[in-house]
Amino acid sequence: MEKKLSKVGFSRQGADPSDQEVRDMIDDVIFQTLGTRGLRVIIKPGDKVVIKVNLVGPYFGERGEKGRGIITDPRVTRHVAELVREIIGYEHGASLIVTDAVMYNDPNPSAKAMRTSFYWAKLERTGDNAVDKEDFTYDHNANGILDGTSNAKLVNLDAIGPKGRQLFEVAMEGGNKVNVSFPKFLRTKRQAAKTDTPHEYTDVFIGLPILKSHGIEGITGALKLHYGIRSRFGMPGDPGRFGHSGMYFDEKGNHDVEKLTEYLCAQHKVRSYDYCIMDCITANRKGPTLPVGGVSYQPFFDQKTDYIITSAMMASLDPVALDTAETALAGYELPSIPILKNADKNSLGNSNPAFVEIEGRLNFMIHRQFLWQIYNGQLKNRYPLEDNWGGAVALKTVEPRYTLNTEKPKKIEDKVYEINYKVIKRHASRKIVRIELMVNSGILMHKTEGSLEEGSFVLDINNFPEIKETDLSVNIFAWDETFNCATSLERFIHINS
Repeated sequence: MEKKLSKVGFSRQGADPSDQEVRDMIDDVIFQTLGTRGLRVIIKPGDKVVIKVNLVGPYFGERGEKGRGIITDPRVTRHVAELVREIIGYEHGASLIVTDAVMYNDPNPSAKAMRTSFYWAKLERTGDNAVDKEDFTYDHNANGILDGTSNAKLVNLDAIGPKGRQLFEVAMEGGNKVNVSFPKFLRTKRQAAKTDTPHEYTDVFIGLPILKSHGIEGITGALKLHYGIRSRFGMPGDPGRFGHSGMYFDEKGNHDVEKLTEYLCAQHKVRSYDYCIMDCITANRKGPTLPVGGVSYQPFFDQKTDYIITSAMMASLDPVALDTAETALAGYELPSIPILKNADKNSLGNSNPAFVEIEGRLNFMIHRQFLWQIYNGQLKNRYPLEDNWGGAVALKTVEPRYTLNTEKPKKIEDKVYEINYKVIKRHASRKIVRIELMVNSGILMHKTEGSLEEGSFVLDINNFPEIKETDLSVNIFAWDETFNCATSLERFIHINS
């Protein structure tokens, strides 16, 4: 009836989750977004699958918690990789790669001498800075294979030189053209078929970003995760990411956010993720790494990373919708994140909250209020994340400040009912962007256009043959532009009365 909604799965815990709870949350968001078949909806036996993680700075952080709040939690990576391996198997050309740029050009992804390698990426369990068997690790024996049972190959993207890359000239909305040097093995099968290296492609590309702020873009999410694909050292036609952003500066010496944003979107136009699961177990308040917000400057050894425990997981087929939800979970105003608007403009996904559906209905709002209570009440000024970091503007409140009233459903004719509603707004309430009609726990209709604060739904049961019951439960939900949600009192329809 209107523009299709992008679904975002959301799962949460009340405290720092255990290993089993991490696996359960991942399974939960996969179920919410893909259904009972899970990853088999997008992956089949024999597929070539690549998982992109965020590994920047595994050596950053306080002693005993290196990488915490900086890298994709290895528990997330290993569980997702094991789910993938169970599907693809080992025959008919199946392959599984876990990859990121590790800041050096040696093909060995787990070099012990390099503190940025997969070898050093871990969740600390023994309280020291060493890599121990007791830790939850990526590659504790430095053999280039992901620990656990997936047998996934680790690949250093910074070792992919000119012969392993293809230069794409990407036309952007607005008329600009951006050169992107893209690894050949990450191309789609269709892209590869048009070249002299048709065997170098990926069937399914999965992103595992982490909830982090960012000193230039405001947030690091699924869209920013692509930056590790760019060569650190530069390639013909593409100057590379040396110094993190190119280094793009304007005449005043400031980062040129617009150019960085456009490059990131150009990368996704070459090839975006087929599916993303966002590690929201922690939230880095001043990303990408330490409170200084830089990957090349460390005032002193073992400086603590400024993160909070957020105990959540999200997932989506739409990376833009996922980053939109991430921005709201971080406690930021959506319009303050430039990459969301640019990505939407370039048809990479939905950044308009009216068209982003977060599963679990009220859970997202409740969890954000829970974080506010912990980190803005007892521990002041730690949530929302750092205000004006990379231009991101923190929300002043996370309360909905509105309620929703409904009248008893009115019968118009046989099996046709009118349900009237009205939003009651309090001081400084946000704009209402979507109204939904739920019948027996399923959303049947929604509105995103016109005047949404007062109106009605006409429910014609004849148009919904899947409804077999004669007694129906009816609820209406009102969403605002920051993903707050108000629900009406439950109403009932007795069809035969």
